[in-house]
Amino acid sequence: MVEETETIIEAQVEVAEQTPEVDFSVTQLEGVGAMTEKKLTEFGVSSIIDICIRGAAEVAEITGVAKSKADNWVFRSQKILEEAGLIRRTDMGTVELLEYQENYDTLPCKCDDIDNLISGGVKPEAIYEVYGEFGSGKTQFCNSLTVEAINAEKNVIWIDCEDTFRPQRIIEILKAREYAEDREEALPYLERISYYYTPNTEQLMGTINSLSPILAEKKPRVIVLDGAVGQFREEFLGRGTLAARQNQIARMMTHLKNISFYFRTTIIFTNQVQSDPAVMFGDPIKPIGGNIVGHASTYRIYFKKAGKKRIARMVDSPEHPMADAEFLLNNKGVDNLE
Repeated sequence: MVEETETIIEAQVEVAEQTPEVDFSVTQLEGVGAMTEKKLTEFGVSSIIDICIRGAAEVAEITGVAKSKADNWVFRSQKILEEAGLIRRTDMGTVELLEYQENYDTLPCKCDDIDNLISGGVKPEAIYEVYGEFGSGKTQFCNSLTVEAINAEKNVIWIDCEDTFRPQRIIEILKAREYAEDREEALPYLERISYYYTPNTEQLMGTINSLSPILAEKKPRVIVLDGAVGQFREEFLGRGTLAARQNQIARMMTHLKNISFYFRTTIIFTNQVQSDPAVMFGDPIKPIGGNIVGHASTYRIYFKKAGKKRIARMVDSPEHPMADAEFLLNNKGVDNLE
């Protein structure tokens, strides 16, 4: 734990040295002395960015201070980052916000129907929940976005909760899309993917909580979490564990939402589904995780099988109507209908 903490601090010091006008230390915050700093560091909170990502409730829990004081630390940390131009200002006017969002760096998956569904591609500062049954194309959508990101010389973080990530599949898509001719030519592309395997929720949360240094260094365009919510369902069994499970999921979603904002990146997570017996008419399929996941997600897309083709349905969005996109799965990942 000490070595991991020292690595985190060293990486964040290096980032701070690259931006000398910004002080990232937590001790600049009123009321954060040596003892409080030690408590924060023990839990991987080593900078004002970490303060913002963890949120006031968790920071108060770690340090034992009143939540009102932790709220003040988060507010002050956010203002420091705003003044340095590292994050979007929270006091933007409507026209300014419009222009800011119109200049988003959208990332397409290069399947025309899906890209039209999501207005040209996935956007930064947003969480996309992609849910559906096994084989519906969720992971292949993530693979396709990953290939487009690394082909554009941008980095990707992939957190694999189901042990299903296959670099060979990325190479296959790179070759099929004519970005690389062979395995050797594809290898430099793979180096732009930072991969983490998290077989349980403890490792998952530990990975998310220690991402700040690599986020600052790599500036990933996309962060993929494949099957994260399903791990909580597997480990928290029985109705008696429901509250604890939902609390942990809520904490994870808070961290992810803050990461997407403070590092201007796109979070995409795949989610499992279950059948709702209360639905008498229509599709009974719904994503697991409940309202906590739904409220934290900016966009929710339902993937489903339809014979040989697949359908992606925009279920929830702050800007899109409910609509469908049809596509195929092949050696290109997600692809246009023939």
